[in-house]
Amino acid sequence: MPDTGRMDDAVDEISDPEDLALWALHCYCPNAMRTPHRLVSDGRNGRALYTARHGAARGDLDVSDEQLSQLLEFRLLERDGERLRTAFPVLGSGETSPLRAALRHLAIPLVDAVEKPVGEIAAELRRRGIDHSLYAMVFGYALDLLLWHQLRAEGAVPDTALTAERPWWNGAFWAVHPPRAGSSGTNFYRLAEDLTLVAVWSDATLHRLHDLATTPRLGEALRDRHVTAVTDSEGRRWRVRLDDGRSAIPLVGVGDVLDELASAVAAPVSAFLLSRACQETYRYVSTDDRTVATVVIAHELIWEITEQLIARGSCTRAPQDEELTDLLFLLADRSS
Repeated sequence: MPDTGRMDDAVDEISDPEDLALWALHCYCPNAMRTPHRLVSDGRNGRALYTARHGAARGDLDVSDEQLSQLLEFRLLERDGERLRTAFPVLGSGETSPLRAALRHLAIPLVDAVEKPVGEIAAELRRRGIDHSLYAMVFGYALDLLLWHQLRAEGAVPDTALTAERPWWNGAFWAVHPPRAGSSGTNFYRLAEDLTLVAVWSDATLHRLHDLATTPRLGEALRDRHVTAVTDSEGRRWRVRLDDGRSAIPLVGVGDVLDELASAVAAPVSAFLLSRACQETYRYVSTDDRTVATVVIAHELIWEITEQLIARGSCTRAPQDEELTDLLFLLADRSS
């Protein structure tokens, strides 16, 4: 694929805001009781964390003792002798630009490898009458769910279980600038012991998807074949069933062809991340914890792969203002 250049690669390092609250903040912490995002944005915490990214004296941080205590409690700051240091990776434009450029090149053979199973997912979804769900299946399920399962099985990503030492969140947290345009994430909403709703969100769709996911008795409505639509707390109507009675939301985790094809998309990506082929990218992530660096690199990689699939016409774009049911899928828990 020819390199046409991108806006996020053209930003000079001097333009990085001196306040991490203005950066893109990401968290790989699915079990979190409370993520660090709000604390970074509280008062002057974001400025203090920017100042301390290479280490700083207490007097250089314009925060109260109470704020400092919270930053230490949330593992956002750590003590380094007499100094304080930001305890998570901070990737400014000086790091993100070469990292994204490297991954743009490295992603090309991966996109070649996954294009066939992506096409087969598209065909299977068309057969089911839910071809609108292609983005959710490719990015949300294959690349932002099954990929993590495969990496976790190899011990390549950090533990996310909460502990007495880490009661609020555990896993990986990082800041990047400039933000990656159009990047997505996934949120999980447990509807029943054996069923989870997964929403593939962006900044533009997060709140609307959350309104639906927290609708009372949603799980019952999704199982009821007579319910064709539900109304969320803001009065928005969401289609949940097709005219012929089939679900408008794909169900995965049941061991069928969609699961097999999604695994086939994730497999070459996880194999790449577990190999030495991406070794050059680790130098752009400022952490001694390789598992945390892998999470950062993997996120940038799956966003890049998805962008290239969309550019090739192999995957649809994520809807922003259209039918947001297209950004949902249901995950069965067969162990329940």
